[in-house]
Amino acid sequence: MRVLFPLLEEEIEVSQDSLISDVCASIGLPLNLVCGGKGRCKKCLVNIKENGEMKEVLACQYSVSDGMEIYASREQAASQILETSSNSDLPFDPIVKCYSLNYTDLVTPMCTYDLDVLRKLIPQTLDTPDYSVLKHFSEVYFLEGYEKLHVIVSGNRIIDFIPSNETEKPIYGIAFDIGTTSVVGYLYDITSGCLLNQHSMLNKQIAFGGDVISRIDYAGESPESLHKIYEAIMETLTEIITQVCKKASVDTNDIYQTVYCGNSTMAHLFLELNPKHLGLAPFLGFCKDAISLKGMDTPLPINPKGTVTFMPLLGGFVGADTTAVLLGLPRDKKMRLMIDLGTNGEIAVGNCDKFYVASTACGPALEGAGLTMGMRGTTGAIEKVGCENGKITYSVIGKTAPQGFCGSGIVDAIAMLFREGLIAKRGNFIKGDALDAHPMKNRFGVDENNQRYFKIVTASEHPEGKDIIITQKDVRAVQLAKAAIYTGCCLLSENYGIKGSDLEEIVIAGAFGNYIDVHNAQFIGLLPKIEGVPVRSIGNGAGTGAQLYLLSKKEADICNAIPTITTHIELATDPKFVETYMMNTMFGDNVMI
Repeated sequence: MRVLFPLLEEEIEVSQDSLISDVCASIGLPLNLVCGGKGRCKKCLVNIKENGEMKEVLACQYSVSDGMEIYASREQAASQILETSSNSDLPFDPIVKCYSLNYTDLVTPMCTYDLDVLRKLIPQTLDTPDYSVLKHFSEVYFLEGYEKLHVIVSGNRIIDFIPSNETEKPIYGIAFDIGTTSVVGYLYDITSGCLLNQHSMLNKQIAFGGDVISRIDYAGESPESLHKIYEAIMETLTEIITQVCKKASVDTNDIYQTVYCGNSTMAHLFLELNPKHLGLAPFLGFCKDAISLKGMDTPLPINPKGTVTFMPLLGGFVGADTTAVLLGLPRDKKMRLMIDLGTNGEIAVGNCDKFYVASTACGPALEGAGLTMGMRGTTGAIEKVGCENGKITYSVIGKTAPQGFCGSGIVDAIAMLFREGLIAKRGNFIKGDALDAHPMKNRFGVDENNQRYFKIVTASEHPEGKDIIITQKDVRAVQLAKAAIYTGCCLLSENYGIKGSDLEEIVIAGAFGNYIDVHNAQFIGLLPKIEGVPVRSIGNGAGTGAQLYLLSKKEADICNAIPTITTHIELATDPKFVETYMMNTMFGDNVMI
């Protein structure tokens, strides 16, 4: 059966009864299946032509037919993914090193051992190599016709020997931040510490659900489902590896180290471990330690003798991405509150001596998902909203006609509605005399379900003649999300034994934190507002931590010890949770005392 993609100028053969969403994913266009492909979120709507008729259908529910044209584009799948990291001062002493020895120095005295000669020439402690490496060593030690023997060492283990006539042997490493929505990779020359290239793309697992619970459910259905979702992340990583190496003119076989961070679900799926018990109380994971594999244990296009390391986890849904963020924080003893607002929200409080961590189920609203006109941070998403002299202003990613709101845009929009007196503290739209007296009263409407909404952009203002709206239900979704985050900050600090006034800095990590207007977030009570305590965005803190792990053995050792100074708190079991949560659903800049 033949299916065409006119915007890509491609056509492919597919099996009968394939879903459009599966076909799109197969050519590298994973759609936004926030509801896990159950047909509820309506985020995978796509235009098709079938039997000469144009129509819009749900890709996760609609099967392909012979000759169908699917009007999906790569721009549609491209999102505003945060690559930047605060990595201006990364120390350099990598775990993986290359020692280049002269063959003329490889002279073994009578009745002694070749490996002892090697140990004397290499200025570090060396363990006995694995059998396969030792066997290879015996084959290359006495080779003729070469000037150099390059010895690749990971920690105290020799992992490869490379005879060569080249004076130096370049080796490379990549640090990855595996997010639920997107994946970023940083390619380094680990003989010099130079960043060569970086690349990001959507996590192809998004085709199986937009949140971790959807993916846990899918992976737990059967071994085949688990393998399929594992293949999706391997395909994503393979594409990133291929892209960064191509741009930097690097041979993928020269990649001898890769480091990965991600939340607990991403860790299980990366290792092809069934995460079903992680999604059920009491939320059990498999192993919190850093786990190292060889390149040959994965389908990734790196040297088969290279090392593949997933950084350590911290408990429950708090994974290696939080470990990586904590690794990158200053070790100055200052008391900090760290908030990482990605698809899953993680919070930490403490300093380099002791951390308490927790995850908070803030839902998908702050990622632009689960809203009437929500979307990822991609072309057409409203990312900023304001009001000047009674006129609503906004900016759109890609400077094109607005199609909906991404996370930062919905926070700005809610803040504007609250600031302009269009929604009350409890989150309800104004009505009665207050509505009649308001100059923006004509922007309100009621949908077919008798639900009220407010037009941020009216049809007369829109280039395509459509209203861009926020419904009462959307406001409620943001209320629940912000209550979860704020409650997490309050209770975690209380469990730690400090007050808000004891904090010296609030740190915001992740894509959402980098694009959000902090003042608007504080104004609606999403982020704590504490007198005299600064709020600082650190960009992709998880990416920074992964790079630290790649570039410094000392930093890697510190990272591996973070779980020993960290206590995971399950917020839902706190007796104050429900009361505090309900109180924090109110809009307003609540001050942590």
